[in-house]
Amino acid sequence: MQQREACEFHARRLAGAFTLIELLVVIAIIAILAGMLLPALSKAKAHQTVCSGNLKQLQLCWMLYADDHNDAIVSNDPNVGPGSKSCILGYMQGNSPDSTNKTLIERGTLFPYNQSAAIYRCPADLGRSVFAGKHLPRVRSYAMNGYMNGVDVGLQFFGFKGYRVNKKATDITSPSASQAFVFLDEHQISIDDGHFGFTPEGNTWMNLPAMWHQNGCEFSFADGHAEAFKWRDPRTLAIKAINTVVTPNNDGLKRLQAIVATKQQP
Repeated sequence: MQQREACEFHARRLAGAFTLIELLVVIAIIAILAGMLLPALSKAKAHQTVCSGNLKQLQLCWMLYADDHNDAIVSNDPNVGPGSKSCILGYMQGNSPDSTNKTLIERGTLFPYNQSAAIYRCPADLGRSVFAGKHLPRVRSYAMNGYMNGVDVGLQFFGFKGYRVNKKATDITSPSASQAFVFLDEHQISIDDGHFGFTPEGNTWMNLPAMWHQNGCEFSFADGHAEAFKWRDPRTLAIKAINTVVTPNNDGLKRLQAIVATKQQP
């Protein structure tokens, strides 16, 4: 009796198992899916690597400029029109003629330190301008932290006090050079001038960081290194407008604010 029950149990197990052919089919399907996904993943990783390299090169230019100018940080004037002395010239927003004008990159004050316009654009940049029915890539993807010789955005737009706009490299102490970002990959719907305006407190997103590197963004820091941030809050990834979206208790927002500027001790 026990032997018969054991045989019946074994038969039921075999009936519910995969045959060899079925297993081979499943393995083949997995292989096909992997073959489809891996090239895309490899391309995305390659884009991120190039972007990180671009930011490191821009950061080196920024540091060399300070070395040549008695530690002064290069101008980060939001006015990047004619006559501007900003490190980056030209407006990228919409279908501005500046957005495809490489000459404006070459006129920026950092260009003499690395005469390659290519390092100003991320290969994953989704931004396109339309001229005569043609969709053309913008020449620039990067912008500079407003608290690096730019505008005190928190004070100007929200009345937040106690934050310092760094004028010299030696001013960068709060946050420290290894924690203070200088350049970032800016979102395609946000990028306009070369000044990344962001408030160091509150819950409002102003200019937007990029989200195309596997839902992340590349940053360069004042000590010369580059680092990727991942945006994990679905509210961040859903943002489609600048200067208006409010997301309380958003870890990504707070992490970005911490590397923009921190309040000075009284």
